[in-house]
Amino acid sequence: MVNSESELLLYSVNNITSGTDAQGEVTVRLAKGGRIVNGQGADTDIVVASAKAYLNGLNKLYGKSEKLNPQV
Repeated sequence: MVNSESELLLYSVNNITSGTDAQGEVTVRLAKGGRIVNGQGADTDIVVASAKAYLNGLNKLYGKSEKLNPQV
């Protein structure tokens, strides 16, 4: 759906809480043009958490970069 032309470097899933309605946290690392950003998302549905993390990363990648990462 999104043609970001970015490279997915990392996809990590961790649990925040336990139980039947456990929260899952997803972390993604995206790279494009020598710039690397991390995106995070959390939800009880891991697919929703993944989408939130990816969109969070894309917003950082394409948003105004006020803070530069050391790898830039």
